[in-house]
Amino acid sequence: MRAVLDLILPPRCRICDTSTVSEPIVWVCRDCWFDIDYVIPPICYQCGQPFAAPPEGIASPMHRCGECLQDPPPYERARAVGLYHGAFRSIIHTMKYQRVYGLVRPLAELLQAQFAYHWGDGMPDALVPVPLHRSRLRQREFDQALGLSHMLSRSFDMPLWADVLVRHRNTPSQVRLKEDARRHNVRGAFRVQAPGRCEGKALLLIDDVYTTGATAKECARILRRAGAARVDVYTLARVE
Repeated sequence: MRAVLDLILPPRCRICDTSTVSEPIVWVCRDCWFDIDYVIPPICYQCGQPFAAPPEGIASPMHRCGECLQDPPPYERARAVGLYHGAFRSIIHTMKYQRVYGLVRPLAELLQAQFAYHWGDGMPDALVPVPLHRSRLRQREFDQALGLSHMLSRSFDMPLWADVLVRHRNTPSQVRLKEDARRHNVRGAFRVQAPGRCEGKALLLIDDVYTTGATAKECARILRRAGAARVDVYTLARVE
């Protein structure tokens, strides 16, 4: 049936519009999929920001960037699969805004592939997706962070705490806001339900994109305030 449909209506790449009849992912061609610019060391140990070049005289993987030294974030580590530009940015936008939900699985597989590398030395107690406000969820009809978290939870048999963190205040889109405005925008936008569950736990926040870190920092801050012993952050992409 798939072969017949492909003959009648050949699938096209949602990024570059070339044929994807023989591709493993029906929505994205091989060239676009393998155009992902992966995050590779050297990176800041804490926020995961890639260094433009290896810091002179610094060989330790524990090296932190100047921003994290000056104003340490409330999370322990933030890691991302790739950089948020080019085809990868378009693929994530296709999943989120064009409602191509089938992309959740292959994108979650990217998270799965690097998971043991980042957290093989200490598995988190639970996954916590960064939540959407209910009005944004009604608009999009899809929560990308929850979808990615669900796939990770099944792959590694980890608890998924989808109800612990809630966004109780709807905030304007962060897209066009500068860093200070983003931080102010999300301040007080989240709350922890049943905070006793967080006591002494190591939690891993899951989201699609790490931009300035304002959202991740706010979520980590209130989870730590609720008693979490450690909070890490894992995203598909990060802005350079």
